[in-house]
Amino acid sequence: MDRLPPADLETETERRTVERPAQTLRLNQLEQLVNERSAELTWVNQRLVTALYERSAAEAKADELRRSDRATGLPNRHAFEERLDLAVQTHLERGEPAAVVCIGISCLAEVRDAHGLAAADELTRQIGARLRVAVRGSDTVARVGDNEFALVLSNLRRGQDAAAVARKLFDALDSPMPLGEQEVRLAPAVGVAVLPEDATTGDLLLARAAAAMQYAREHGTGLYQFFRPEIAQRSARRLRLETELNAALERDEFRVLFQPRVRVRDKRVIGAEALVRWAHPERGLLAPEEFLDVADATGLIVPIGARVLNLACRFASTWAGELSIAVNLAPREFRGSSVVAQVARALNEAGLAAQRLQIEVNESALLRQNEAGALDVLARLAESGVRIVLDNFGAGAASLAALRRVCIDGVKLDGEFVRNATVAGRDGAIVVALAALGKRLGLRVIAAGIESDDQLAFVRKAGVTEAQGFLLGHPVEPELFAAALSAASARRSARTRRSK
Repeated sequence: MDRLPPADLETETERRTVERPAQTLRLNQLEQLVNERSAELTWVNQRLVTALYERSAAEAKADELRRSDRATGLPNRHAFEERLDLAVQTHLERGEPAAVVCIGISCLAEVRDAHGLAAADELTRQIGARLRVAVRGSDTVARVGDNEFALVLSNLRRGQDAAAVARKLFDALDSPMPLGEQEVRLAPAVGVAVLPEDATTGDLLLARAAAAMQYAREHGTGLYQFFRPEIAQRSARRLRLETELNAALERDEFRVLFQPRVRVRDKRVIGAEALVRWAHPERGLLAPEEFLDVADATGLIVPIGARVLNLACRFASTWAGELSIAVNLAPREFRGSSVVAQVARALNEAGLAAQRLQIEVNESALLRQNEAGALDVLARLAESGVRIVLDNFGAGAASLAALRRVCIDGVKLDGEFVRNATVAGRDGAIVVALAALGKRLGLRVIAAGIESDDQLAFVRKAGVTEAQGFLLGHPVEPELFAAALSAASARRSARTRRSK
């Protein structure tokens, strides 16, 4: 191989000596760039991992919120149904009993209406806390509705062992609960359904526990109610009746009958009570006891009550003189203040003076947790000129303070006391005492349920001022009542002419 001359060798050496630092510089720059890119990628990767963890945590939190009740932190209905289905499947495979307990707290709706959502949430939190303490760790507690809680009871030797837990839950909720400066009584209703006797699916088990709870609420069966087959039959009847009631409202099938109210001293008709009837297309004219319980439970009592009020005012506006018309208000109608506007609208449309309308309210309406709201509604009605009468007086435990705080015009004595007054010494004494109390308070005292001359004589002697009952007149159609009024007026006119 040819060798470079010495001069050229020196030149090549010098060239390589000059290029080596430049290459080293480029390598260093490239290494620095690679390091920077690696650091940047590492930072981006860390950020991505952090973002993924944060997103996963957020999704888990969102899922927890979707499955939890906001007020109590308990599982909601969706989460409860999932756990219930799993529990049912597990217990069926093992051949072990289980139970579902459904608890209804009806006063929560009334607390919301009277005190607001924050107060209702606070009360709900307290209920949830009491339920957590009352149950075992293996039992699932959930809030499955605005006013309902439910539990899955596992580890039972037999289905009837759920009775001890149901009693414990009832006791936990039956004692008063603080709400601001007052105490609230929850009056819980507890229903129990047992696996596999009552149902073999979670959905049906919960439904039957809820049906038992509703039965306990309406019938006051005691601490708790186990599901029975007849309750299912009753639930089917209720569902069918609810459908028919909705149709009846659309078809305007509700009628009003009038039962006369008389002045005791001379038996002169001074007014009437409006009584609702349902002109059922197949079963004929139905009395209130055939449908009002379902109407009240479903809320249909409100539009039915409005219908009765409007009809009563319209017919009463055609009566001569100052005869008054009495209309009953159900406790549910006191939720909110719409009843005040509703009464004003009915009076205005009928052209009836407010003092000719008598609103009768059962004592139970004042005993519920929205007593303050009910008293406010009554006070506003009284201010408008409407007369207020406390119905079934003596049958409950109405607060005497309520009589003092509201401008009540009269009291109507419970018909059961009146009917027994002449044969039962204690009932007679109660009638005398209640009449004396009403008179002392400056109230009109009305006796209901008068069915004999002896009863009428007794209440007259006791100081009762007004009365109604089958002896004094049966409920009749508006046209017949108006005809009776005209006939009575004609007889009075004839007597007046003869006396002259």
